[in-house]
Amino acid sequence: MAAMTTVMIAAGCAGSDSGTTPEATKAVAETADAQVPATTVPAKDLVLGKADLPAGYQVMPIPPNQVQQSADNMLDTTKGATISPAECAPPKTVPDRMDVSQMGMLVAMKGSTTLSETVMPRHGDLSDMRDSMTGECSKVTASFSSGEVAGARSTIVNTPVELPDTNADDVFAVKQTSTSTVNGREVTATSLMAWAQVGGYSVAVTSGGLLGGPDTEVFSRTLVTAIDKVAAAH
Repeated sequence: MAAMTTVMIAAGCAGSDSGTTPEATKAVAETADAQVPATTVPAKDLVLGKADLPAGYQVMPIPPNQVQQSADNMLDTTKGATISPAECAPPKTVPDRMDVSQMGMLVAMKGSTTLSETVMPRHGDLSDMRDSMTGECSKVTASFSSGEVAGARSTIVNTPVELPDTNADDVFAVKQTSTSTVNGREVTATSLMAWAQVGGYSVAVTSGGLLGGPDTEVFSRTLVTAIDKVAAAH
């Protein structure tokens, strides 16, 4: 689910929504896409393999139909959420349905810590994403009315993370801490999330765990490795 969250946010930031008409929004998105380099290698061939992972992490195979179901569930949950401040809601360009056959995904685990990566064809830039996670949007509340978390309420805090130099055209990362109330119980979770644009591809890496916070060094090293693998394909 953490992996699908990064993908969904990236897909939602494919275009730019500034309160203009749908035609104007579409024109902005098409102009941005026209500047994106063409892809020549399927995204699924650019995800990390077992040999690329940090020591101790094991690849968790996920059936394609389960990935599609998770994507659909996340989209339903997002569209049924009320975000405050309202301007920090995901962009209206979030698709009605996401075709996961166009992307590659890896999920690995070590103990209770999950490390995930997705690679997909690139659309637009990261400006909308930065805006939705920084400034007054660095802390938001979300109430969910649909999906598996219907009735839940979360307070989400995003803190930008400094990263080492990479071969990405652009990269953005946050440490996200969410405190959620579900069925009267309070649950706190911390994740590290990064999105990068490398040539004609978007790369997303996420790390989180049930016990304690994720390892920042492992996260950064995995992100750099993921970016390098995609960059080498150009």
